[in-house]
Amino acid sequence: MSTVPHDVAGWVKLSPGAVAVEDPAGGLTYGRLAARANAVADELRRRGVRPGEVVAIELPRSADYAAAILGVWQAGAVALPVDTTLPPERLRYQARQAGVAETLSVVPQASGPEPLRLGAVRAGDRAYILFTSGSTGRPKGVEVSHASLHNCVHAVADLLKPDSRERYAANHTFAFDMSLVELFVPLSYGGAALVTTEALQARPDRLVAWLEERGATVVHATPTAWRSLMPYLTPGQRELQVVCGGEQMTARLADELAERAGRVWNFYGPTEVTVWCTAGLVGPAETDPVPVGRPLAGYRIHLIDREGRPVPDGEQGEIHVGGQGLAMGYTGMPELTAESFTEHPEYGRLYRTGDLGRMRPDGQLQFDGRRDRQVQLGGYRVELGELESVAQDHPLVELAAAYALDEGLLLLVQGQVTGRALRKHLATFLPSYMIPPRIETLPSFPLTPTKKIDRAALLTWATG
Repeated sequence: MSTVPHDVAGWVKLSPGAVAVEDPAGGLTYGRLAARANAVADELRRRGVRPGEVVAIELPRSADYAAAILGVWQAGAVALPVDTTLPPERLRYQARQAGVAETLSVVPQASGPEPLRLGAVRAGDRAYILFTSGSTGRPKGVEVSHASLHNCVHAVADLLKPDSRERYAANHTFAFDMSLVELFVPLSYGGAALVTTEALQARPDRLVAWLEERGATVVHATPTAWRSLMPYLTPGQRELQVVCGGEQMTARLADELAERAGRVWNFYGPTEVTVWCTAGLVGPAETDPVPVGRPLAGYRIHLIDREGRPVPDGEQGEIHVGGQGLAMGYTGMPELTAESFTEHPEYGRLYRTGDLGRMRPDGQLQFDGRRDRQVQLGGYRVELGELESVAQDHPLVELAAAYALDEGLLLLVQGQVTGRALRKHLATFLPSYMIPPRIETLPSFPLTPTKKIDRAALLTWATG
């Protein structure tokens, strides 16, 4: 079975002089990309990295990132893309949990062009680990194989129909799974990835201007990001395809995007199913809730009730995903893996998403929200339980309750801590998007008759 590195190697051979990856400082042809990836693999082997070991990638956003990931794979190792803006304690935890053997912070220079030396790249091996928020206060490292990544990349390509003329925007942090599609769909089909820098992302007007100048034909973003980009997008770009995902799309956003692009897609999928598992074209006359489409090639969707039975079309059930794109599990968490990746007697191995949905009469999946207390903020998955757990680790906090409101996260605590002190504590362990803008301290929490926190009463107090 082929892998993404094998696909890229084919284009290195066919079109070594074509542009593969570009950033505002310049670009790399396929031949030079291969030369730098070969240099990365040689350097890792020199450091003693063995096949199957984990290599953390700590690099700024640039064209070199593609060379770094390919080089890790060529060495037979597992890539752990790292978001260096996270608190040090969280980064240390991720490194321990993943068993990091080496860290790559510089891409060796190489003259090139060269063929891509694949080394020990096998479909069944781990390709990467990405960490997501965990309900116990500990992030979860999702392990994904080369086979699953290859399936997802080609399933997305089946819809978007890329070729060597395509220029994909790579807008997302490389520690976010959407970035893998942005990089490797174009590189698997001879196109180019346009890597935006942190400086561009801080200025939506400049970001849009650079992408339009470079002729971007496909742009992925979360609904929150699209709303910030909308004022700067040129209307009527018939060659542009826009992809929405990571949060729930609204009909209003669909209408606005349809005025600016030739095709608008709504994608759905948690990290545990390798980026995406469903997608659908969105028209200008959608109504809320906007559907998330049909299963991608190689995926299956099952809606199952609490007793494990399939629900009839039109009725709500928990979304379970099967097929070739499932992750291998959570690194170092066998019990959680067994709980989340189940063996159904009829459908085989499934991932329990915790999301609710229903099948519409037109055969499209409708997303109805979370079964548990996980929410999406700006495209990031946030476990409210993790925020509460970290807050309660503060010695002056007795109880904590977190909520996701329209205006952002709200954290209510019982104890003697000040909001300033608690924010400092939270910032030591959590990324900035998980620090609530509003923290309230109460002398005591209302409780239910069973001595549990009365969350409904708390929310009524907070919003009343």
